[in-house]
Amino acid sequence: MLIFAVWVLSALAVTGCTNTREGVSVLSVGKTLIDSRRSQREPTREIPDAVVQREIRRALNSSDGPFALMRIEGTGSVAVLRVIETNGPYSTWSAWGTSERRSVSTRGGVITSTRGLGTDLMSSSVNGLLGMLSRREDGITKQVLRHLDGENQIEETEAYCAFTPDQRQAYQAGALALQVTRVDVFCKTDTGTFDNYYLVSDSGRIVESRTWLGEGLGYFVLSHLR
Repeated sequence: MLIFAVWVLSALAVTGCTNTREGVSVLSVGKTLIDSRRSQREPTREIPDAVVQREIRRALNSSDGPFALMRIEGTGSVAVLRVIETNGPYSTWSAWGTSERRSVSTRGGVITSTRGLGTDLMSSSVNGLLGMLSRREDGITKQVLRHLDGENQIEETEAYCAFTPDQRQAYQAGALALQVTRVDVFCKTDTGTFDNYYLVSDSGRIVESRTWLGEGLGYFVLSHLR
């Protein structure tokens, strides 16, 4: 079953099936929940699929540009994202339909950094990861994640990751409908492990990813819609 995911967006996802956009985005709610999670575990929000699908249709009808859906697994926050800036191979995404400046950046469909979420992923090295995914083969490579520590210094986490391609499957989300290969990635650090996955098209495009972004952020799922 296809997982649709997204993270940032409107108060519509918080207030349910209303037609009003309040001043608070789901991204802001997600940040609040992440910040408070250290002291109290917040319940996961269940956003009705009909609400999500309605927002996807509205976004796709509003522009011919790229859109994606993101979900923060730890909070259940979902939202439609649009590209607000490009810099070479990097794209920066933020909430569609709002002036929200909290964002995630991607390279080749892989999240490389976040901004405005409190425990941000400042940058990550993904060249080896992208090479492995483009070949869709078994193998091992290293990934480096960089966060700010309590003294505002960059702290690096090295992860050694094993790649295992799975069977081809259908992917359908928004305006996209194509065949993809799922690649599961098991990563080990000095302090623990995490599991990611990526859905890669025959042309090598990563159309969906589930990525662990660090202890403070957890897993984000990014699903491209166009």
